[in-house]
Amino acid sequence: MRRGKRAIIAACVILAVAAAPAAALAQTVDELYASGVKARQAQHFDEAADLLRRALALKPDNADALVQLGFAELGRNELPAARDAFFRALSLAPAYLDASFGMAQVEFRSGNLGPALTLAEEVSRAEPGNADARKLVANIREARQAGSSKAKPATAGKKPRPPRPDPVAGSMEEGRRLRASGQLPEAEKAYRRALGLAPKNTDILVALGLVAGSQQKFDEAGHFFDQALAIRPGLLDARLGKVRLAIWQGDVPGARAKIDDVLGTAPDNAEALSLDARISLLEQNYVRAEQSFHRVLAIDPRNAEALVGIGDVRRAHGDDDAARDAYRQALALEPGSRDIEQRLAAPPPRKWRFDVGSEVSDLTDGLGDWTDSSAGLAYRLTPRTTISGRTRVATRFGHTDLQIEGRIDQAFSPTVSAYALAAATPDADFLAHYSVGAGASWQILAPAKAFGPFSLNIDTRYDGFANADITTISPWVQGYVLDGLLGLSARWVHAADDIGTRADGYVLRADLALTPGVNVFGGYADAPEISDGTLVPTRTVFGGISWDVTDPLTLRASLAHEQRATFDRTIFGLGLTTRF
Repeated sequence: MRRGKRAIIAACVILAVAAAPAAALAQTVDELYASGVKARQAQHFDEAADLLRRALALKPDNADALVQLGFAELGRNELPAARDAFFRALSLAPAYLDASFGMAQVEFRSGNLGPALTLAEEVSRAEPGNADARKLVANIREARQAGSSKAKPATAGKKPRPPRPDPVAGSMEEGRRLRASGQLPEAEKAYRRALGLAPKNTDILVALGLVAGSQQKFDEAGHFFDQALAIRPGLLDARLGKVRLAIWQGDVPGARAKIDDVLGTAPDNAEALSLDARISLLEQNYVRAEQSFHRVLAIDPRNAEALVGIGDVRRAHGDDDAARDAYRQALALEPGSRDIEQRLAAPPPRKWRFDVGSEVSDLTDGLGDWTDSSAGLAYRLTPRTTISGRTRVATRFGHTDLQIEGRIDQAFSPTVSAYALAAATPDADFLAHYSVGAGASWQILAPAKAFGPFSLNIDTRYDGFANADITTISPWVQGYVLDGLLGLSARWVHAADDIGTRADGYVLRADLALTPGVNVFGGYADAPEISDGTLVPTRTVFGGISWDVTDPLTLRASLAHEQRATFDRTIFGLGLTTRF
């Protein structure tokens, strides 16, 4: 009996010992973080550092845990480890003042009084009531003054040299400060100085990649990220840098594939979730975008970028008031942010568009003039759906027709869209009694610096005249080169009537952006025109210009010369578009 009891007791002891590590491992990030903070406040710095590192092993992007680890390492006087923790925290949250304050202490203790004073003064200005920051500023100034007043002639007795400043850390901090203030070329120079001293430092390589990419030096940026990954395969910061690079280059499918790969290994990384939301915005997947931004805020309630993203989602939905509310919350977290201020300064989105235009045609052989005028009104019902109506008044050889048209445009994704229309002409003399049409566009190549976007398109139309029915099918391609400044398109036109008459032709066109507000176009067509139910072969040279006078107002002018078998026709056109 006694042996049985002993066996039971031994089994219980073994189970308890085995369960202890499992219980420790079962601690959550929040529990480890709270215990680490408590140990640091009790000045048990070794225990605090261990607990906080365990928390970071579970959640590497926890900026709060990184800051607390930095202070724990300061307590152990492990300055390199403290600098690394604070630097990582600032990489995740550049406006984190506690991290800046900790970095200022590291620089002060390292003898880097200049960078230390800069950081401490930034914290003191941002938090005027922070007594610790004011005291640190005073101590640094006192140390600088003492250092200059105690300078001795060369003949004086030797004094212990102060610790030499860390040039790598100093250049990195300078680069971070310049990048935060928008001075990207200067920041790049600072980072390159640091890289010259530490060519294997992956933090420097990632920082250089981000700065280069922000300046549209995409090849250089990719090279820096690849170097970092060659040194540390799987490095999260470099992988996220590659995601950003794909976004900057307009490669949305590539960005999606990369961010999904990152989220597979770091599903709770705040930066990865934020990038996932940005990509979802580009994909017009607003539900996923908002969900991801809210997950970021659940991790970091003071994440201004997530609040800005939520504002962008609301603005994309057409709710400008709710968007501005999110922007104001973000601005409260990052006062003076030019990016957020620009969003707040942007006018509410204009949902209405009014187009009016008129053409006058001069016919040879004394045949007189034709006129063709139209007015249209469009309304953006949702971010993806636009409905519009148009009236057209045309005169030919003393007859006048009034045509009324309705149209709906629908975007199914950022790359696929379609439209459908219907038109009617009561008491038509030469226009179609009724018409129906549809078309679609598919962008198969995203915009890139050298070439793109490139799209495949098709337009179809069926016109019912008094004496004939005509079907027109017109597939066409369009691509852009020279960083989107020059657009080229080629269209094939196929038309057939109900008695078997067929006609084919083509239209070539080029569009060039002379300035951000002035565009010109020109082209040549050898294609059939439908005239009073008849397919008429024509050759046309055309050109024109558009001028964005203001953001809501655009003026247009065009000129074309058309050759037919029976007469020539010169067409003068004027028009305007206003948005409100």
